[in-house]
Amino acid sequence: MLTRLPLSLTDFQANLQTFDLVVMKGLLITSQEAQAITNSNWSHVGMVVVAGDIGLPGIDPAARLYWEANTADTATDLLSNTIKAGPQLVYLADRIQHNFWVKYDGAYMARKQMIPRTPDMIATLKTVINDCKNGTLPYTGNDQTAELTNFLEGRFYNIASAAGQFSCSQLVAYTYMALGWLSQHYVSNAYSPADFTEEVDVSLLQGAWLGREIYLDTTTIAPAPPDYKPKGS
Repeated sequence: MLTRLPLSLTDFQANLQTFDLVVMKGLLITSQEAQAITNSNWSHVGMVVVAGDIGLPGIDPAARLYWEANTADTATDLLSNTIKAGPQLVYLADRIQHNFWVKYDGAYMARKQMIPRTPDMIATLKTVINDCKNGTLPYTGNDQTAELTNFLEGRFYNIASAAGQFSCSQLVAYTYMALGWLSQHYVSNAYSPADFTEEVDVSLLQGAWLGREIYLDTTTIAPAPPDYKPKGS
C-alpha cells in the first residue's frame, strides 16, 4: 500500500512556520500509557516558533524553535539558558535528535497552521511566552497519576488545573486560545496531543485550520556522537 512520503529532517524543519505543530510518538512506558488512555498513536505536542519572528537575541533568525512543556532532562531552554521543567523554548532539532537518540520518541509529524500570519498574532505569542515561561508542569518527575488526573478533570468535568501549570497539550491549547483559534468553552487541560492530530482534529476558530499530517523520515536523523551525553545529565 502506498503511504505519504516522509520528509528529511532538513526539509521537515525548513517547511515549518511559527504556529505550526510538531507531534511526537513516545516509546517510554509513561508515553505508551498516555497513548492507550487517549486511544492515540501520539503522546507529545508542541508549537513551532521561528526565532526571527519573536526577535530572540543571539539566535539565528531562521532557527526553528519548539514551544513546549516538558521535563528537565533534555534540551536547553533558550529563554532562561537553563535545563528546566515546564514551559520552555528549545531548538526543534535538539528536541527531535535527543529524543530519538535516547529512545524517548520513535516517530514525529507536523501539521501546518494554514491561517495567514499577522503582526498582532506575533505580539500575542510574545505575551503568552512571557506570561507562561516561568510556569511548571502539573506533576513532578514521571507521576503519571497526577498527569492523568489533570487531563481527566479537564476533559470530563471542565475543571481547570492550578494557574501556571501546563502539560504539553495544555500549553498548546492555552496558546491557541490566546490567539482566538480555540474555544474557551473548555479549559486548556481538557486537551490531549491526540486532539491536534488527524485522529481527532480539534475544531479551530477564526478561519484557522491545520493541514494534513507531514511525517519525518527518522532515517535522516544523524546517529548520536559516540560520546553523546544528554545536557543536564
